[in-house]
Amino acid sequence: MSRTKLMIWKEFTHIRNDELTVRLMVFPILAQIFILGYALVTEIRNTPVTVLDMDNTPVSRMLIEEIRSNHLFKWRGMTVTRGEVRRKLDNGTARIALVIPNDFARKLGRNEIPEVQMLVDGQDANSANVASGYVNAVISRWALRYFKSQLEKRGIRFEMVQPIEVNSVVLFNPMLKSTWYMMPALVVLLVTIVTSLLSGLSIVREKEGGTFEQLMVTPVEPIHVILGKTVPYLIIGVIELVAFLILVTLWFGIPFRGNFLVFILFGCIYMMSSLGIGIFTSTIARTPQQVLFLIWFILIFFILLSGFFIPVENMPHWVQDVSNVNPVRFFMAALRAMFLKGSDFAELWGEMLPMLLIGTTVFGASILFFHRRAK
Repeated sequence: MSRTKLMIWKEFTHIRNDELTVRLMVFPILAQIFILGYALVTEIRNTPVTVLDMDNTPVSRMLIEEIRSNHLFKWRGMTVTRGEVRRKLDNGTARIALVIPNDFARKLGRNEIPEVQMLVDGQDANSANVASGYVNAVISRWALRYFKSQLEKRGIRFEMVQPIEVNSVVLFNPMLKSTWYMMPALVVLLVTIVTSLLSGLSIVREKEGGTFEQLMVTPVEPIHVILGKTVPYLIIGVIELVAFLILVTLWFGIPFRGNFLVFILFGCIYMMSSLGIGIFTSTIARTPQQVLFLIWFILIFFILLSGFFIPVENMPHWVQDVSNVNPVRFFMAALRAMFLKGSDFAELWGEMLPMLLIGTTVFGASILFFHRRAK
């Protein structure tokens, strides 16, 4: 036990004297939190829109003004011909173009349904789908308001002809802020980078400096070296988690409704995996550049299959099966549930068990591999 304490103390001393390690733990992480916290939004804003009005009536101009004044769109002016519409879409001036037919107002006056054509730049399928949904919603809201006004002119109450009224109640994220959903996931990724990268670089720097071989010929066992290299970064990881929690709640206003002790417990269980990855990569690699490459290669796989950008449920079944070995997926889901739902241990055991199994396997395998290479 005394040897383990000495190794831990040695590592903390090394961290304190290494300005680069301290900077990696503080400045890049703070910069990423502040920059990505504002950049990672799923709402599609400032979509360039143009309109070809072939009807040119007060009714059609009312619809155009509804779209023009909406903050989700960036107005690119009127177009005169279909050829001009196509040119604006081709050169990227507009992403969405509406074509109002010449019988738009007449059909509305006859209680018929006019057809407004919407041309969408579909290069970015997700953005195009979301933006076109916004346009559909704006037009539907305008049509409903117009229909209501026409009924009122005839002395008919709108409620009398509306068969069903839907009363929507949004739970957990009532303002539908994407930042509330993305920031807990970002915390997971940054903690992963800090713990896996710094623990891996620590061992490789010992190899480069020639002190690793000297260390292994002392009475210190490989397990003492591993604990000395991982426990400090586990403590640093916990400190980072607490700092992130304070930052995202106070600065970004994201509520944390969960239990703090459960939050720390899940973080420690998860960091068994990230620290195990750091040990594993440092055992294989001989230079810091190789550690960076290996960890980045593994993290790309973890990030893309974690549900950070794309929900795991949307992936093919075989990809979902592959993602079951991804600890980031389970910690990300647990952290989002803690922040927004206030989920406790009773609701999160389904995420904890896979994390514990993966972490034990990865950390145990890394220790065995490190022990063999150290002999």
